[in-house]
Amino acid sequence: MMVLASRTAVLSPPARVVWKALMRPDLHPLNRGFAWPVMFHDQSLPRIVESSEFDRVVWSSPWPTVPDLLLQFDVRPETRLRWTLLAHTPAPGQQTVEWLRDQVSHLVNIDLRKATSY
Repeated sequence: MMVLASRTAVLSPPARVVWKALMRPDLHPLNRGFAWPVMFHDQSLPRIVESSEFDRVVWSSPWPTVPDLLLQFDVRPETRLRWTLLAHTPAPGQQTVEWLRDQVSHLVNIDLRKATSY
């Protein structure tokens, strides 16, 4: 698989809290009354393709228009979360890759931060 995009974010909750949230995309980790993740109108909840306890989660594509993608999350100490968007060749066009990157950035930097904040 080829890497389409990858970024790192530093989150405030402990790494295990972030990992647990990523493992249960159907359940808000703190039960605060809103869904996690906040899926856009054309997305479905991802399924867990692979995981390694407390440090890695790989999701299936939540985007029906690009179903062959994988979204890998690597959780490191100090809660450094690295997400990587992976695809088989041929890769989607640059405009699609930029849109996907924006979607994942929103998911991590807004939705996940809200879902795991104390």
